[in-house]
Amino acid sequence: MRLESVKLKNFRGYKNETPIELTALTAFIGKNDVGKSSVLEALEIFFNNTVVTCEKDDLNINADNNKIEITCIFTDIPNEVIIDAANPTVLQNEYLLNSDHKLEIKKVFPATASKPKERIYIICDHPTVEQGQDLLTLKRTELRQRANTLEIDQDTYNANLNSSIREAIWQNLGDLQTQTTELLVDKEDTKKVYESIKTYLPIYALFQSDRQSKDDDKEVVDPMKIAVQQALGELEVELENIKTQVRNKAIETANRTLEKLKEMSPELASQLIPEFKTEPKFDSQFKLTIKSDNDISINKRGSGVRRLILLNFFRAEAERRRLECQTNQIIFAFEEPETSQHPDHQEMLINAFLELSFAESSQILLTTHTPALAGLLPLESLRFIDIDGDNRTVESGTDEVFGKIADSLGILPDPVSNNAKALLLVEGKSDVTFVNHIANQLKNGGHLAHTFEDKRFAIVPIGGCDSIKHWRTLRLAEQFGIPYCVLIDSDKGTLQEEKNNQKIVELQGDGVKAYTTRKREPENYIHLDCLALEAGNTFTFTDTDDAKNLIAVEKGTNHSTVIEDYWVLMSPGQIREAELFTENGDVKYEFTEMFHDFHSLVAE
Repeated sequence: MRLESVKLKNFRGYKNETPIELTALTAFIGKNDVGKSSVLEALEIFFNNTVVTCEKDDLNINADNNKIEITCIFTDIPNEVIIDAANPTVLQNEYLLNSDHKLEIKKVFPATASKPKERIYIICDHPTVEQGQDLLTLKRTELRQRANTLEIDQDTYNANLNSSIREAIWQNLGDLQTQTTELLVDKEDTKKVYESIKTYLPIYALFQSDRQSKDDDKEVVDPMKIAVQQALGELEVELENIKTQVRNKAIETANRTLEKLKEMSPELASQLIPEFKTEPKFDSQFKLTIKSDNDISINKRGSGVRRLILLNFFRAEAERRRLECQTNQIIFAFEEPETSQHPDHQEMLINAFLELSFAESSQILLTTHTPALAGLLPLESLRFIDIDGDNRTVESGTDEVFGKIADSLGILPDPVSNNAKALLLVEGKSDVTFVNHIANQLKNGGHLAHTFEDKRFAIVPIGGCDSIKHWRTLRLAEQFGIPYCVLIDSDKGTLQEEKNNQKIVELQGDGVKAYTTRKREPENYIHLDCLALEAGNTFTFTDTDDAKNLIAVEKGTNHSTVIEDYWVLMSPGQIREAELFTENGDVKYEFTEMFHDFHSLVAE
C-alpha cells in the first residue's frame, strides 16, 4: 500500500484538520517552528509510536476538544485481505473503503493521560440501513442469528465464513443507505480485519536530526533495524512455515492435555480451547549494529561521520532497489538531511533519495532549510508550510507557492549577463564544462560554425529541468525576454530514465528545444584513450554503466571531477567518434546536430 495523504487535527500547531498530499518524494519547507517536523513525527506516532510517542502535551493549546487525530489515506490496496487462514475477504466487498475507493484509517488519541491510548477508526462508505450497519461487530453465532431472523436461505451462504454471511445479509437488505462512517476497530471482525491490514501497511522509518548521546545512537541503529525487518520480509514464506509448524505441534500437545483432562473432568475440558494469543515477533530477536575501529562506539565519532552512515545506507538502498524488484513498501522520513554534511554529500544524498523515490516500493519524506539542497528537488515534491493566524497551511503546485519557497530559502538563479541572447539549461557545473568543450572542439574541427560564447548563450546549471532553481531561472529568462533550451542526462538504465524522457516530451510539446543525452550521462562519452590506461588494461564501460564512478575508482580520483579531469582531453575526432550513432540506417552526430538546433534560437 502507498501512503497518499495524511490529515492532522489538534496535533501541536495543527488545530484545524489539515490535509497534506504526499508523493513518491515529498519535501517540507518553511521557517523554524512552523510544523515541518511535526508532520514526520505524527506519521511516526501513527505507524510505530516508538521513536516518538504521543503525549498529552501534543494536544493543540487552542483545541476545541481533547482528541488528537492523525488520519492516513492509502492507495494500491491489496486485492484480498486474510482474516484467518480460511476466511479471505475483499475490503470493498466489506464496505471498508472511503467514497474515493481508498483505505482511510484514523487514529484518535484522547489527551486525558500523559501517554494517550489510541482508538482506531476505519473511515469508510459503510451501510447504515437497519440490521446491516453493525455486521462487522457481530460474532459468527450472532451473524447466523441475524440471517435467520431475516429468513435468508442458508443455501445462499457458507455458515462457517463470516464474510459469506455478511454478504448474504447485505444482498438481502437491498438499499444499504451507505454513508461516510467512522467504524471503530475494537471487536470481532473489525479487529481481525485491521490486524490483517496492518501487515500490508508500509514500514515507516524516521531519522531525526537531533543526535543521541548513547552507544545505541538511533542514527546508527535504525537503518540496521530496517535491514533486519527487510530481511525478515524477504523470508516471510519460510517464517510462516515455521510459525505454522510450531503452532500445529503446540496445539497438538495442548489437545493431548485436554484429552487427558476429559478423563478426570469432562465438563471442564469441554470449556477449554487451545488458542495462540500472540504471534511471535522475530524482529525483536535480532540485533544488528556497526562497530567502528577498535570497538570504539560510533557515537564517539563526529556527528558528520554518524550521519555519513545514514547517507550511505540510503545510497546502498537506492542501488539495491534499482537492481531488485521490491514489494515491501517502506517510507523513509528524514529531518534535515543536510545536517553536519559537506555540500558534496548533500547532493549525493538527494540523488539517492531521488533514485529511491522512483522505486515503486519506496517513498521519501524530508524537511530542509538549505537552499542548495532544496534547489535540487523536483517542483512536484515541494510542500510549503506557513502560519495563517492560528492555522497551519500546507501549499503546493502553484507559481505563488514556488515563489514563497524560493523567497523563504533565499534561492536565487545563477547570474545571467545582460547581453545574453539565449539560455542553455543544464544539470550541473560539470555539464557546463562538457557542453563548452564539445562546442569549442567541434568548431575547431570545422563541424560547427559557432561556439555558445559566439552566440552569446548563458549556460546555466539548474539541478534538474523541474527543480525550484529551474523555475526561478526561467522567471529570470522571462524578465530578460530571451529564449531557452534544455539538455539533461538521460540516466539511461536507471529508474530516472522514464521520468527524464517524459519531461523532455513535455518541454518539446511546449515548443522548447529540449534533449536528453543518448548515453547515461556525459562521463559515458569519454574516450578510453583519454584515461591514459596502462598497456594490457582491459578497463571499459558501456553506455548505461555508472561511468563516473567506474572511472573515478579506476583512476583513483574524485567522481565529481571526472569531466574536468578527462573530458577536457577529448579531441575533435574523439568527440565525433563518441557522438556517432545510426538511426534508420542514417549516420548521425548527436551533439553536432543538437547544438545546430540550439544555435538556431539566436539569429545570425
